[in-house]
Amino acid sequence: MCGIAGIFGPDAASPRDPAVLAAMDQAIRHRGPDAGDLWRDEAAGIAFVHRRLAILDLTPAGAQPMHSPCGRFVITYNGEIYNYLDLRRELEEAGAAPAWRGHSDTEVLLAGVVAWGLAETLKRATGMFAIALWDREKRTLTLARDRFGEKPLHVGLFGGEIAFASEIKALKAHPGWHGRVDRQAIAQCLRHGYIPAPRTAFEDVVKIAPGACVELSPGRMTPGTWRETRFWDTLGEARTARANRFSGSETEAVDQLDSLLRESVARQMISDVPLGAFLSGGIDSSTIAAMMQSLSATPVETFSLGFHDRSTNEAEFARSVAGHLGTRHNEIYLSGEEARDLVVAMPDVYDEPFTDQSQLPTYMVARFARTRVTVSLSGDAADELFAGYGRYHSVARQWSGSPGARIGRLARRAYVSAQLAGLVAPAERFGWSRIGSRSPAGLRFRLEEKLAGLSADSALAAYERKFTLLDTAHRLVEGSRREVHPLLETVAAERDWSVLEQASLLDLVHYLPDDILVKVDRAAMAHGLETRVPFLDPAIVRFALALPDRLRTMGGERKGILRAVLGRYVPRPLWDRPKRGFGIPCADWLKGPLRPLAEDMFSSAEIARIGILDEGLVRLFWDDFLAGDRRRANIVWAMFVVQLYLSRQKDG
Repeated sequence: MCGIAGIFGPDAASPRDPAVLAAMDQAIRHRGPDAGDLWRDEAAGIAFVHRRLAILDLTPAGAQPMHSPCGRFVITYNGEIYNYLDLRRELEEAGAAPAWRGHSDTEVLLAGVVAWGLAETLKRATGMFAIALWDREKRTLTLARDRFGEKPLHVGLFGGEIAFASEIKALKAHPGWHGRVDRQAIAQCLRHGYIPAPRTAFEDVVKIAPGACVELSPGRMTPGTWRETRFWDTLGEARTARANRFSGSETEAVDQLDSLLRESVARQMISDVPLGAFLSGGIDSSTIAAMMQSLSATPVETFSLGFHDRSTNEAEFARSVAGHLGTRHNEIYLSGEEARDLVVAMPDVYDEPFTDQSQLPTYMVARFARTRVTVSLSGDAADELFAGYGRYHSVARQWSGSPGARIGRLARRAYVSAQLAGLVAPAERFGWSRIGSRSPAGLRFRLEEKLAGLSADSALAAYERKFTLLDTAHRLVEGSRREVHPLLETVAAERDWSVLEQASLLDLVHYLPDDILVKVDRAAMAHGLETRVPFLDPAIVRFALALPDRLRTMGGERKGILRAVLGRYVPRPLWDRPKRGFGIPCADWLKGPLRPLAEDMFSSAEIARIGILDEGLVRLFWDDFLAGDRRRANIVWAMFVVQLYLSRQKDG
């Protein structure tokens, strides 16, 4: 895994400016601390920057930017191709292999491009990647991102040229950078806790979509003009899988998942540097650690993070699982003071407002793991694939076909209509605004907030509204609007899909790439640690998408099929317990040691200086929260993170 950046501007001087390229290199040095190099073609106006974290082929033969032997292609690439040995053999058997210079996956990837083309190579490849490929013959730049968005790729639009980078901070080195904040993106962050692709926090920066190849050439340098093709479509894969659902027995399903996971873990354990695994002691990470240890002749390094607060501490469970498996277990405890002091550093780590409260412990455990290993496997994506989140099941119950559920929906809609028509008592009479401001604007906002979740016309719309931080968050940002994921209506229209299937699919294309995978990538790469996600092997994803609910919830349990697999490796009493989460006591911090900083961020002067959030609503939520309404904790935390980030931006 590495960091990449570059500039393409046929008629501009930026690609030829060594100072600009050096600044881009420096900005992402943490992603590739082992080496760095750049390549440029001044006549074509193209330049590549590469920071190397050496994982496979540690010799100079694995260095980038890399040129194809034929001289046509140049590549800078971040990621890993796990089945590169299979692709290498395929090329050799077809007589399409070059005279190999080393044994890196980059060389195989480049040989595949020569033999099959980029899109076809990526269809054959299993891995995570962000790629920039220059074609000397066609004089085109192609940018590509892996199927699920494990690796980031941002593009800055600067008139007649573009810059691209693994992280936005490298784009700020471009002389055309102006940093105008995208107000709609901020509203989306307050709604979800993160900024969904293709938006970023800035008007002229976009994210390349997962599974896409984008071809740029002179005259085709903007999202409206460049040529985008998809080598992977999660919705299309889901439709195909669910038209051919798995019809075998429970035992056959468990056997197949066990086999697929072992194959994926085995491929992802290929490394020329020390390798380990994150282990929380829960189902997902325990499954990955168990399979790694079963495939290893020596103890696997495992890492867990503990909290001194027993209500959130899972370290003891991880220790028990590690003891059973025989891993070399490493454990660190996070103090509240240490995590709290890192809050002000997170804007620099994530480059955008990002409110997921588990970013701090993830950052800490990644820093700890990097002291022993260079690569760590994780259990991410299992919840989205095997219906593990409780929120899926609560919405499914509410929107079941039972008479009680139907009557409840009709009653809610009738009540909403009555409220809007003024036929029932004002909201405050029911205690909805018993805390905080009773101004007409505040009461109207509370009423709208309360009614928003009652008027959904589909189970998926109800799911999306219920599990946002605040469905009416756009009211906090003047000039923004309420916006849902563009696939929501399309997925909701899949009438033969269950609520579990609809909700988990939406998360697979929305929450997973824009929150979970962002969180892990930035936290780990801040320390030069590569993370790998075995559950996101395409074969496992296709298998999971084809599973009927009776198997995903085998035995009447969330992730029932995965529980059955784990039970073959680890005794159930060691991991069968309610999940405690990986969060932080943000409410206590905001009322305690972080309160002076929060008061500063929410002050009239600071809100006016930044000029994004609505002061009246900010104070409404803050006052409610301070008066004891803990339901406001998540949105208050999000507002705090947004203000903190924007304040740092304003300060330069």
